[in-house]
Amino acid sequence: MRIRLLSAVLTTLLLAVSVALTLLAVEVGFRAFQYVMLPGRLAALVAQQNPDGYNPRFRPDSKAGYLYVANFEGEMGHPWHSRWRTNSHGHIARSEYPKAKPVGEFRIAVIGDSFTAGLHNNVRWTEMLEDHHNASTEWRRRNGDKATRVINFGVDGTGFVQFAAIARHYVPEFEPDLVIVNYVSDNVLRRMRYMKLPSSGSHPEDIRTYVRANFVDPIDWLGWRSEVVAATVGQRWGMVSQMPLDARHLLAAGPTIKFARRQEALDVGRTAVASILAQFPTALFLHMPCYYELAGEEPWYLRGLAGEIHAMIEPLGTRAVSLQPQMGALLDGKRKAQRPDLAGLSLHQIVALPKERWPELYRWFFLPDDLHYTDYALGLYANEVAKVMTTH
Repeated sequence: MRIRLLSAVLTTLLLAVSVALTLLAVEVGFRAFQYVMLPGRLAALVAQQNPDGYNPRFRPDSKAGYLYVANFEGEMGHPWHSRWRTNSHGHIARSEYPKAKPVGEFRIAVIGDSFTAGLHNNVRWTEMLEDHHNASTEWRRRNGDKATRVINFGVDGTGFVQFAAIARHYVPEFEPDLVIVNYVSDNVLRRMRYMKLPSSGSHPEDIRTYVRANFVDPIDWLGWRSEVVAATVGQRWGMVSQMPLDARHLLAAGPTIKFARRQEALDVGRTAVASILAQFPTALFLHMPCYYELAGEEPWYLRGLAGEIHAMIEPLGTRAVSLQPQMGALLDGKRKAQRPDLAGLSLHQIVALPKERWPELYRWFFLPDDLHYTDYALGLYANEVAKVMTTH
């Protein structure tokens, strides 16, 4: 009896091991097949896409993900009501300038996202900074009485990874004397990405880069979950596969914009900062505080992030300055909590009041629709940046 029982147990174990090994082999084979075939299948699908309807201000770029189209005029409606243009270099700018730096010119290159690009505004803080420096006798004295040119390399939607690519491939040819990386805390969480699908006539390398950066690289190829199950019967239970049998499903889901893990984002961000410093050792990193940070209402994914970015940058041997204390000081005595007449009112109730009754912070952003700086707030920010640059 014992021999039969032992035999049955061994048979069951062998069967279980055989099934497990078979499933493992199927899983490994499925992932290996997708690893080899998925990029090509996605690239073929992207090459057939019709780009009509995609944002015309962007052009795919194999080095930096995407950049602005040159000589483009754009405008944005409510609540911004802004107008802007790019010059022949694809920079949002009010004028043209040569790549080669003229004699007697001090050049500042500013890299950043939409808070730097300024397409939500009718005036950019980079332009106001340029005007401030050129009117400052102290600044001109420190720079040999040279005229200052501030070149805006900002591109909306970008993060630290793309900042580094722009710094490496596109900033040097303009011969800057100083590079400023102007960032908001959220920038470190962003992957390399495209804002626009490459057109059917794009260079194959642009298409491959788009596919690799937005769909293939974010896949967790060694994850514990069964991708075979997720791609087949798992769909009945709401499972979503990273490697669907039909590549069109992955393309339709859109690109993965942010890193899945905060520490991974910080690690990649540190590498990006090191890359910028290898090219421009004296680069200045400026933290531009957003609404949530100034209002003390940070969502969970932003809590403590500004401090972690600062701790990520400073050991690499450069200047990292947060403008949050300076901008916060401008709100002293003017916050909602210090306005008894606004006690108990919600954001929407306050913005329904005449603007002269708004607390100061609410004048700084396009509330309640958008959290980009207004032209008024950008003027304040440019003034504080000028002070930092003059005193450091």
